[in-house]
Amino acid sequence: MRPFAAEVHVEPGSRRLTAQAGGLGDMTRIASVFEESGIELDDLGLTRPSLDDVFLHLTGHRAETAETPETADPTIEGVSK
Repeated sequence: MRPFAAEVHVEPGSRRLTAQAGGLGDMTRIASVFEESGIELDDLGLTRPSLDDVFLHLTGHRAETAETPETADPTIEGVSK
């Protein structure tokens, strides 16, 4: 079995592992590694990346969000409203 080359992100608090996979074949291999290791899984899923995920992968940072009136700083020229 060839090794899984993608970077794996570990979230200990939520007990979640996330990795970029090439599709169902990679997911099947990942499931086999867990089964052979005797590690029980609660869930295993495959999702398509969002546009934000693609942007982060290509640029190395998240897209900047435009400020809306709800998120804008409530101060104008140092005077708060």
